[in-house]
Amino acid sequence: MLQDYPIHSEIQENIYLLRGKNASRFPQANSILIDDELLTLIDAGTHIDHIEHALRDIGHSLLDIDQIVLTHFHIDHKGHAEQIRQVSDCEVICHPLAEEGIATFEGMVDYYGIKGHKFFPEWNDLLSSFLPHIRSNYKVTGHFEDRRPIDCGSIQLMPIYTPGHTIDHTVMGIGGYDVMLLVDIDLTSFGPWYGNAVSDIQDFKKSMETIIELEPTTGISSHLLEPVSGQLDARLNTYLDEFDQRENRILEYIRSGKKTIQDLANKPTIYPRFPNKAYRIFEEFMIRKHIEDMERRNILSVCDGKLSVH
Repeated sequence: MLQDYPIHSEIQENIYLLRGKNASRFPQANSILIDDELLTLIDAGTHIDHIEHALRDIGHSLLDIDQIVLTHFHIDHKGHAEQIRQVSDCEVICHPLAEEGIATFEGMVDYYGIKGHKFFPEWNDLLSSFLPHIRSNYKVTGHFEDRRPIDCGSIQLMPIYTPGHTIDHTVMGIGGYDVMLLVDIDLTSFGPWYGNAVSDIQDFKKSMETIIELEPTTGISSHLLEPVSGQLDARLNTYLDEFDQRENRILEYIRSGKKTIQDLANKPTIYPRFPNKAYRIFEEFMIRKHIEDMERRNILSVCDGKLSVH
């Protein structure tokens, strides 16, 4: 089925945005292709047909890829990296903390922290239906370091370690800090996502403040069809404000009689709706992280699973 948007576009000379299917919504995500001395793919979650299509259009094939840079371990970002590596024998590099979640399915599940949850079978079924390749083992050939450039030739990538969404999440400056692949600081209307065991609200906030301080003028989201170049600072600050809005919503719901995390998840409180029962897992994780964060700040108390606002 043809998309009603271009599969790829050149956002700067020799730098291409590769869009996923379904408007790059999860479980799809955008990738970046850099046609330089080292043909470089940043993230491999775009549908493999789209990756191959884009490569053909610029005179390449999967065989030509020299390196894949993975921004974090999530299924919609490591994507087809192993399939491509087996074809091209390319390098696959990631943050050191990403390797456990990338290399094996079991490691990824541990990072998600969802094994044993009553809706884990639904999540498992979701993967079997849409992303069966994610179950395979992945080979990681090397690591990048925070603020140490990754060489593509005339273009360099600058990894900016930005934990919070996940423990390994890394934004990529493209040729400096002016243009950034923001990855899952994704500027979508949903707002920040931190629904794994290895996610952290305060780290996410600090990471966003780091990006805002660097003053990029163009931000490329993994889940928007176009880069954001107008009023990027305002968009980032609005996205950051969503943490406080969710916290206030949780406090309001507790005051109105929602006394447990389950009550809040049943509402639901963060997701507008659950497309699949598996999403309930991530709703609970995110609510729990807010509760733990507010408990540390003495805003509320938890006693025998019951929530009360101070």
